[in-house]
Amino acid sequence: MSTMMKHLQQACRAGQLPDIALHFAGLLHRLDPNVDESILLAGALVGDRAISGEVCVDLSRLVSSTLFDSDEGPKISAPDLDTWLQSLKSSPLVSDGAAPAPLIITPDGRLYLYRYFELERRLAELIVHRTHVCDVSIDSTRLEAALDELFADDLISADQRSAATLAVHNRFSIISGGPGTGKTVTVVRILVLLRQLGLVAPDRMLLCAPTGKAAARLREALADTPPAVMPGDILPPDAVTVHRLLGWRPGKKPRYHADRPLPCDLLVLDEASMVDLALMVSLLEALPPQARLILLGDRDQLSSVEAGAVLGDICRAADSGALEGVLTTLSHNWRFGANSAIANLASAIREARAKDAIGILDNTSSTEVTLQPVDDNDLDALLAEHVIPVYAEIAQLVREGARAKTIFSKLNELMVLCAHRNGPRGVTDINQRVSNQLGASAVLSPAVQAYPGMPLMVARNDPALGLFNGDIGIVMPDINTPEHLQAVFLDASGDEHAVSLGRLPEHQAAYAITVHKAQGSQAARVVLILPAQVSRVLSRELIYTGITRARSSLAIWGDREVLTGAIGRSAQRVMGLVERLKEVSIRAA
Repeated sequence: MSTMMKHLQQACRAGQLPDIALHFAGLLHRLDPNVDESILLAGALVGDRAISGEVCVDLSRLVSSTLFDSDEGPKISAPDLDTWLQSLKSSPLVSDGAAPAPLIITPDGRLYLYRYFELERRLAELIVHRTHVCDVSIDSTRLEAALDELFADDLISADQRSAATLAVHNRFSIISGGPGTGKTVTVVRILVLLRQLGLVAPDRMLLCAPTGKAAARLREALADTPPAVMPGDILPPDAVTVHRLLGWRPGKKPRYHADRPLPCDLLVLDEASMVDLALMVSLLEALPPQARLILLGDRDQLSSVEAGAVLGDICRAADSGALEGVLTTLSHNWRFGANSAIANLASAIREARAKDAIGILDNTSSTEVTLQPVDDNDLDALLAEHVIPVYAEIAQLVREGARAKTIFSKLNELMVLCAHRNGPRGVTDINQRVSNQLGASAVLSPAVQAYPGMPLMVARNDPALGLFNGDIGIVMPDINTPEHLQAVFLDASGDEHAVSLGRLPEHQAAYAITVHKAQGSQAARVVLILPAQVSRVLSRELIYTGITRARSSLAIWGDREVLTGAIGRSAQRVMGLVERLKEVSIRAA
């Protein structure tokens, strides 16, 4: 065994390197027993970064840095950059992308796993190909008249009007903005505009989002649109999850793909920041060449759980000029007033102004946002005062036979968010604390695994049942056999969908959920629970995403030092999509 492999094993035992990254380095060693040790190190690093969501490693950022340092073995530092690059470029295990190889090194010093390099390259080609102006004749006088009708002629709606104009003239457009800036309202008016101009028929419009909740919110926004704005004959089909739209099947090719495109002339993707690199490629490959694509999202939110930060990189490419005329950023907030503490706090966190953020939270005259210092001994008391009453009322509603819509309406009043899944103050810990208190107060019985009134979240896709990762249901008795429990879900149309607990895919209690899982949903009141110490997971993007789930009030439970540390740390991922887009754009020019 090589010296480097021994050192990597020691780093793995110390918890500094995931098993799968170690195994990948071992694979490289088996493929070439004489491989340079710096390439084994590079393989371990790129495997580690892929697990954390980064599609590549920028080797120039690692110069003179310590990569692994544990008590079990010697410190491992980054080699000299020029020497490292030379070793990579001369190895048969490494390619420049022109031919398949386990590792890919680009001229700008980015190291990839082959799969992610190909996905990024393919996505860049799909986007650039779609950025060409639509080859259709549009009556400018008629367009301006329709825009005047749908968008008020004032400064605060100018960005929305601009977004609509882009969507008419282009096959690819992006509408970015924070919560309350009118992204969904804008796209509703774009649907009406395209229909009025005869460019897209309602039955050729498809709407999707990454999660069931996000899809439901998009559908609700359409249903709530006044008939004067969107008559019934313009209403497009149902909004669904991306996986359902594509006909995703585990281990199989999706129903819709490049050789069997989606039946549409317009596709709207909401909450696009949540879509990872591989899924975005699948979606664009399944889109007909002539169809328009509109991405909606908040570029400042957390990126997808899986690898990639696609929306953020596309927006950065637009900022840099690599993609021209595709991005509209909405800035006016229609939900919050100029003096909204939630809006002002979100701006301060987004812009990394930690001192201003703490000042807003310390303002005792505002009850809209609060910062509550907490230690682990305080948690149960805080939960008993602020959280337990809501879930106890939900359980009571279930026992009284309330309708699912009523119960979900109550559930949507409160959202408890955690940064971590495991450990103290993580989702598992908080869910257990809430369950214990509900059981101890005789509202529920702790002797069974599921309780009437318990919210639960699906953790694995099951297309056959119409359930997808992130869907939230409520445990309720079966109407016909009350002694049997079932999980009831509301679909995007608000209809009930019941599944017996025995048939449910992997799931977990959802009194508290992670910030990642909360993307695409909102609640009147949000409680954000921070860990006791700054961790690798904490970032200003996570805090920003968590607090912007709140519509009316926000309570942050944690220490100000932890919050300040999180605001000062960015979770921006290393990708090369901006560079790939520039390369493809130059070739296509």
